[in-house]
Amino acid sequence: MFENVARKVDSGNRVKVVAFGSYHSGKTSFIRCVNPDTLSTEVKSGSGTTTVAFDLAIKEHNGYRIYLFGTPGQDRFDVAREVVAFGLHAAIIVVDSTRGMTEFEKGILGELHANRVPCIVLANKQDLPGASLDRITRDAGGVCEVLPISSRTGQGVGLVLDRLVDLVRAG
Repeated sequence: MFENVARKVDSGNRVKVVAFGSYHSGKTSFIRCVNPDTLSTEVKSGSGTTTVAFDLAIKEHNGYRIYLFGTPGQDRFDVAREVVAFGLHAAIIVVDSTRGMTEFEKGILGELHANRVPCIVLANKQDLPGASLDRITRDAGGVCEVLPISSRTGQGVGLVLDRLVDLVRAG
């Protein structure tokens, strides 16, 4: 899925970042923290709403124009994830830290690592009882940085943007 990674940022400093994660990990909520005017393709489901194509937030940060895409978390949307991921510069994996990394998230992390895609794991829902940053850090296996966040409160969102810019600058 990650063979078509953009290795260089264009002259307009435009950066494509794609958010992956399991169903209800908080991808859409995180993207809305980055920019409340997020474009979202959601439909109602039995347990609320779910993303069926992608979310998109655009944010100016430290001289870069970040295009942050969120992907659906259900297995059946693998083609949508592949289309959205085309040409990405970096990735984030949003994990519900009250339950640990799922096999799906570990698989995405393994693919990103194998294709040398710069990535960050976001240990989301740190504001909830049972959240464990240590468990997520262990699950990530030292492959990439793990940052604690709360998409509900906005905790850690600025740091994530800073670190994404750092990753892109490092090439």
